[in-house]
Amino acid sequence: MRLFLFIFTLLFISQSIAEENSIEYKIKAGYLYNFTKFITWPEDDIETFNLCILGKDPFGSILNPIENRTVKNKSIRVYRIRSAKKTKHCHIIYGASPKQLKRLDSKSLTISSLPPKLTVGETRKLSRYGSMIAFFLKDGKVKLRINLDHLRKSGLDISAKLLEIAEVFEGESND
Repeated sequence: MRLFLFIFTLLFISQSIAEENSIEYKIKAGYLYNFTKFITWPEDDIETFNLCILGKDPFGSILNPIENRTVKNKSIRVYRIRSAKKTKHCHIIYGASPKQLKRLDSKSLTISSLPPKLTVGETRKLSRYGSMIAFFLKDGKVKLRINLDHLRKSGLDISAKLLEIAEVFEGESND
């Protein structure tokens, strides 16, 4: 009986954790899509709007429905890539690991790079890794932190509406 209770408890706990992660990543996927509405990219010749997941993909199939949407009359495509060298045609680059984002070439993130790339990560200490937007959990909720300097240097414009719901800083942060 104890063994059965132990196994049942273990299964219940692992299912609860999986559901919490699923909800968390559904929220993050929603944010990634909404970034396409509240951030403006300059015109480019790329036929699709490309969202790239760099490294391990924590979203799984959660992001797939985003490919049914459009941005500026361009179909959205999700690419799962392993190497920072393959981000040439990405508009948004999501890297769960700060180390993944740090590998991005700073020249590819400047205004001269087309398309300019929005980098999104999973650490509050985004200034150390060159990330523009970071997801973090606070009181069990997904929050945003925006590095305005990194965003401006990239040539992207951001809506004040997005800035209102995020922690925003300019320059280097003490994190």
